[in-house]
Amino acid sequence: MTKTDSLNSEFAKKYPDKFARILGRGEIEDIARVLDKLPPPNVASIVSRLPVTRIHALLVSGEHKLDKWLTEASLQDAVALLSRLPREQCLALVNSLKHRERRKRLLQYLKYPAHSVGALVTDLPVRVTTDTPAEEFLAELRALKISRPRPIVVVHPDGRYSGMIDLWKLLARDPAVGQIEDYTSPTSAIFPETSLASSVLDSNWHDHSWLPVIDHQQRILGGVSRGSVFKAAARHAKQGGAGGDLLTVLMSDLTHLFGEILTRSLTRRGTR
Repeated sequence: MTKTDSLNSEFAKKYPDKFARILGRGEIEDIARVLDKLPPPNVASIVSRLPVTRIHALLVSGEHKLDKWLTEASLQDAVALLSRLPREQCLALVNSLKHRERRKRLLQYLKYPAHSVGALVTDLPVRVTTDTPAEEFLAELRALKISRPRPIVVVHPDGRYSGMIDLWKLLARDPAVGQIEDYTSPTSAIFPETSLASSVLDSNWHDHSWLPVIDHQQRILGGVSRGSVFKAAARHAKQGGAGGDLLTVLMSDLTHLFGEILTRSLTRRGTR
């Protein structure tokens, strides 16, 4: 096992751009040797900052551990490195990764652009079919010992999206009778190619902190949270100089939220 160079590691971590600029001046063998002595989670960050000609030479030489670098780097650094490689090479490389979750997330990035909802999709928390007996599912749900409510997606037996469970309605029934479809709310889903700028305008965010993502065959791909969508949209708006429009949307949502809270508060007072 190669010993880590602590001095270079500290320099690379604090000043990655400067470190990559200096490193890029060396011969490929020297670059590979230095990279080999950096902590694996930090290597992708440095390689992604090298001149494209040096990255190409590094790949051609075989003096690299791309699979290890992509697996152990943060997702942001791994994506940054892939963005510097030819797309055909990226697909072959990512498909060869042994780490299942990292392979899945990077393929997701390659399939959908960073400014789309598809790039943010995560796995489903809980999924159940419409024909599941309500009482049986409720028993399974209690056995999971979930500390806080999580979104529960409902699909038809053939896998097509149906909606999301009205959890409070389900919990209020004792015993729970019927099938899960009786407790399903037809919540709108989002398509993965939807842009972040369009997604933040979706009125469903007023009532939901998480929405399912489906393809055009109505199959569930996963879901996205309101927080991740708005955070990513704000970042892209800032990069594109369109922050004003997004701020208007955020203020509108906050106004709606405060209005809902005030309405509920006044309603409760009126019933006392």
